[in-house]
Amino acid sequence: MKRLLFVIIAVAALYAGYWFVGSNGATAGFERWFEDRRAEGWVAEVESIETRGFPSRFDTTLTGISLADPDTGVAYSAPFLQIFALSYKPEHLIAVWPKEQSVSSPFGKAEITSDDMRASLIVKKNTSLALEKANYTTDAVTLQMDNGETFGAAKASMAIELNPAAQNAYHFGVNLKDVLLPKPRGIRLEAGILPKTLEFARGDVTAAFDAPWDLNALQSARPQPTRINVKLIEAKWGQLELRLAGAFDVDTTGRATGQITIKAQNWRDILAVSAATGAIPTQLVRPFEQGLSLLSGLSGNRNTLDLPLTLDQGQMKLGPIPIGPAPLFRLR
Repeated sequence: MKRLLFVIIAVAALYAGYWFVGSNGATAGFERWFEDRRAEGWVAEVESIETRGFPSRFDTTLTGISLADPDTGVAYSAPFLQIFALSYKPEHLIAVWPKEQSVSSPFGKAEITSDDMRASLIVKKNTSLALEKANYTTDAVTLQMDNGETFGAAKASMAIELNPAAQNAYHFGVNLKDVLLPKPRGIRLEAGILPKTLEFARGDVTAAFDAPWDLNALQSARPQPTRINVKLIEAKWGQLELRLAGAFDVDTTGRATGQITIKAQNWRDILAVSAATGAIPTQLVRPFEQGLSLLSGLSGNRNTLDLPLTLDQGQMKLGPIPIGPAPLFRLR
């Protein structure tokens, strides 16, 4: 009996030592990450880093976070960030964000508010911590832009999973419900008044990159897309419905080549909304409408559009109609 008691005490002492070393290692790892970013010229400030959770968890809380990457112009600040892991399964992480945080980029600044924003992350058991699987969820998320526009969703979720069938390929699933967008003003729609929110927006996409998403992707160069396969992207806003499917390759400069099929219900209203939001130049609206009216008439339904969007070395055509340069698919 004494021998058994001795074994139990010894095992408990060893485990306590393991937890102590692991918790100190977690704290030191985060401290080193901030130091390395400052050495690279970042603004990388954190008021405190503390790890608790004995005996079964490593629960790290970072408070007073301020980050800014001079190369990309992206900055982030938050009162805290919590990262949890089981002490016996440290490759599975859970992150919890505060209700208020701030992100800025060359495109503008956003004040973000949300309820219960969190993510689950599983990485490979190696020094690069390459991503294997991730899930992100939040409720009542709102982005208040510095230009006065507001974006948001009642619920938002995203799942990412490594696709073992292809090199550096990841499957993305995105689901947004009751999506709030800046409502275009001064337009008349054939299908009636737009509701305040989109009923849904969701996507099922697989993307291949030139490098894995791992620790190096956060610390230095972002992996760049090489091929994007859109199984389905769809959205519904009142009587307006839009569906996209197809695939395209992306070269080293970010130019796309491939084809996406677009199916649009009440496409004239979608065109009007696009013009009102600046997505399509005003001077092109009339030529687009004339050309698309002819094409939709050939399909037998004047309100429905079913056309290929052709991407060729960075240029776009909708059906036979050239519509100008495609966006560059480059990650900063």
